[in-house]
Amino acid sequence: MQENNPPARLDFQFADGLRAIAALGVALFHTYVFTGLTGSTQALPDILEVLRLGKFAVPVFIVLSGFVLMLPVARRDDLQFRSGSLEYLKRRAKRILPPYFAAIALFLLLIWAVPLLQHPGGTVWDSKIPVTPWGVVSHFLLLHNLSGETVFQIDGPAWSVATEWQIYFAMPFLLLPIWRKFGGVVAVAVAVIAGWGIHLSVPSLDGAHFWFLGLFAFGMAAAYIVVRGIRVPHLGFSVAVLSISSIVVIMFANDIAERRAWLSETALGVVVALALVWLSQKSLSGSKTPAHLVLESRPLVWIGTWSYSAYLIHSPLLGLGNLLLLPIGLPIGVHFLVMVVVVLPLSLACAYGFHLIVERRFMTSHQSHGTTTPNEERAVA
Repeated sequence: MQENNPPARLDFQFADGLRAIAALGVALFHTYVFTGLTGSTQALPDILEVLRLGKFAVPVFIVLSGFVLMLPVARRDDLQFRSGSLEYLKRRAKRILPPYFAAIALFLLLIWAVPLLQHPGGTVWDSKIPVTPWGVVSHFLLLHNLSGETVFQIDGPAWSVATEWQIYFAMPFLLLPIWRKFGGVVAVAVAVIAGWGIHLSVPSLDGAHFWFLGLFAFGMAAAYIVVRGIRVPHLGFSVAVLSISSIVVIMFANDIAERRAWLSETALGVVVALALVWLSQKSLSGSKTPAHLVLESRPLVWIGTWSYSAYLIHSPLLGLGNLLLLPIGLPIGVHFLVMVVVVLPLSLACAYGFHLIVERRFMTSHQSHGTTTPNEERAVA
């Protein structure tokens, strides 16, 4: 690898496009698994199993988060946050916690107000109830991801918000100090080993996916490579081969990939990090690719600006929509079609409304207007 001078300016709109695709992917996946009674989707055509790829959207978010948060840090010779570590944590808290708390409170109210959501009905929603006192407390302490009893209560996808919040502390107090003293390779290795070590030694914490620490570090490494102008040989070819291989493995060995999530998601994290380097370097060189045209398209960039709200809001609404449809007794294929063309769009519309009313108040002016900026305020799972 060859290192060149850092670029004068960074502006990566493709990051919003990636965020949008990941958010839509996880929403489609949840639409599929929420359809009908638990296991009903086995009667649907096998080709729809491709929607299960959406479960791997969260690793994409985590790598993106590490990438975006590291961009401004990598520009500094001392690898320090511009305003200090505590200010960084305050900005992170202001950006992600108010919308998260608002979403949890909203769904607690919804569950309380709608009896249909309070009792098991043989659907995937059953894993979100009953809501226990510790479930409520742990969600507001962002500790619900540490217990199998609480990890999926109330709003299933919210477990990853807790995990990412915990990883935020590792960046200034673990990863960057190691990076400054021993270099990036050691810091990334420590992150991977620590995450895998928690999995292997305390498997009861697997619901938190602490191996995401390694994925976050991959994103940091990708940002460092981009900012420092390090050239990676044969990068485009490697990204193409690894991306195709990952999709094939996930599609045709999905059960194995899910059972060995700590390995499959780590491997996916490497692919996403390399793709970010490739996309960034192509952008900086002015030789954008068809991938850029797609990822930087106006619709995807727009969705990317409110993808956090989409991620927070869609799941319980899909669960409610499915429960409302069950008494009608639709054939499973028709049921799924209604979920896709009616319930999912309504859920996303509610998410956009949540974005306008709540989330946008805690975004920078650049974010709320859909403009990508290279500062740490962009990172949101």
